[in-house]
Amino acid sequence: MSQTKIEDQKQAQKSTVRTQEEEALQQKTETLQQDAEAQKQTGKTSGKKKKKRRRIAAFAVSVLLALLFLAYGGTAIYYQSHFLPNTYINQINCSNLDAAQAALLLDGQAQSYTLEVTGRSKTEGRQEVLGVIEAQDIGFTSQGTEEALQTLLAQQNSLLWIQAVLGGKAYRHDLAGSYTFEEELLEETLKSWEAFQEKNMTAPQNAYISEYSEKGYEIIPETEGTLLDSDAAVKSISEAVAAGENAVSLEETGCYVEASVKAEDAQLTEACSTMNTWVSTCITYDWNGTQIVVDGEQIKEWISLEGEEPVLDEEAVEEFVADTARELDTYGKNRKFTTALGTELTLPSGGYGWRTDREGESQELIQLIYQGSVLEKEPLYTSRGANKGSDDIGDSYVEIDLSNQHLYLFWEGEIVLESDFVSGDMTKSGRMTPPGVFGLTYKTRNAVLRGEDYETPVNYWMPFNGNIGMHDATWRSSFGGSIYITNGSHGCVNLPLDKAAQIYEYVSTGFPVICYYY
Repeated sequence: MSQTKIEDQKQAQKSTVRTQEEEALQQKTETLQQDAEAQKQTGKTSGKKKKKRRRIAAFAVSVLLALLFLAYGGTAIYYQSHFLPNTYINQINCSNLDAAQAALLLDGQAQSYTLEVTGRSKTEGRQEVLGVIEAQDIGFTSQGTEEALQTLLAQQNSLLWIQAVLGGKAYRHDLAGSYTFEEELLEETLKSWEAFQEKNMTAPQNAYISEYSEKGYEIIPETEGTLLDSDAAVKSISEAVAAGENAVSLEETGCYVEASVKAEDAQLTEACSTMNTWVSTCITYDWNGTQIVVDGEQIKEWISLEGEEPVLDEEAVEEFVADTARELDTYGKNRKFTTALGTELTLPSGGYGWRTDREGESQELIQLIYQGSVLEKEPLYTSRGANKGSDDIGDSYVEIDLSNQHLYLFWEGEIVLESDFVSGDMTKSGRMTPPGVFGLTYKTRNAVLRGEDYETPVNYWMPFNGNIGMHDATWRSSFGGSIYITNGSHGCVNLPLDKAAQIYEYVSTGFPVICYYY
């Protein structure tokens, strides 16, 4: 075949193939369009069915909700006249009961009513059951229970019934009912109890201040006792019964007679504190060489209570000072004395020694006690001796031997001077030099001695017994012997000038001067 024909055949074959492919594509397109149309028709049908199902479901829910609402509301209406589940009134289960039904239960409870009365036992600090009151003992009944329950129902929120059912919430009420009883029967019942009989009661004891001990004074607390205020007790128990209570404490309701003075009483504590201040005093005296201690053991004897007021017996303090002074003072007491010649004499008191200022020391000691002072001291003296103790002359003194008309001056136990003298005239009334122990009143130079019938200047004047003293007598030419008997002085001790001068240098106020006759 020629080349041209071959080319024509190839061209014709390609044209045929193209035509077949176009037909196939056309057919496929038509098929897809048909499928799409069919699918569209199917979708419309499915949507209609879904809408129908939704309408049915919504209707069903509405019906169900309506039924639930009616059921909830109906139940709520029911609980407007009945107590909710888990409702307890006065500890009685009143769930789902109306007021009348609940009233029957509560009124039945009144028939078994009891009241336990507690109070003080005979053992201090303990509580015990004094007795139990039962309904039949006092004619106990309840009144108005149903009306009170109706009021309680009206306060109940019935819409919360589902909470009581599903939530398990409990509703508890204490209904203060109205109760009646016979007062006379109650009083008779109480009188039959041992605790209400006076013979079994003990009166309270007031707090008080103890006796003095090593610790001083202490407050002893009050004791309560079991003495009932009967009127208050009956009133308290009656009120408990009227309220339907099951227990009452006579202690808590204040039915016991209380002590009038308690341990914390301000006046009592102040009194105790004051007394302890007083007995805390400790005065250690050096009383003419003797140690005297005034402390709580002594002071307690001077303290008393007038009511709740502490009193210090000031007169007893003054008596103590006077007694001690009387014992230890030496002023005004006779003394044993051994003379320079070795003779032991008992000398009259004269005007020398330790003498306590009783009034001044009493007042000072009283004030020290009030202040609770602790110190060491001497008492106040109006006269002092040269030496402490009963032998108060010491070892430095002037010894005047009136019988021998001879004087000795002792200094620290040694004779440092001796001298003859002339003493008071023995033949003339009132001029004799009196014996005794004296203290030098003072000393002075160039004095003028005056009397009824004389006026005499002296160089050294040393009085020791009023107007009687030692002095120089320059008008005399001799001393000693028996001159004094008929030519003595007016009572003074006349000395030579030089001896008077020497004595003057040794002595001072209070210096002991001992005068004696054998």
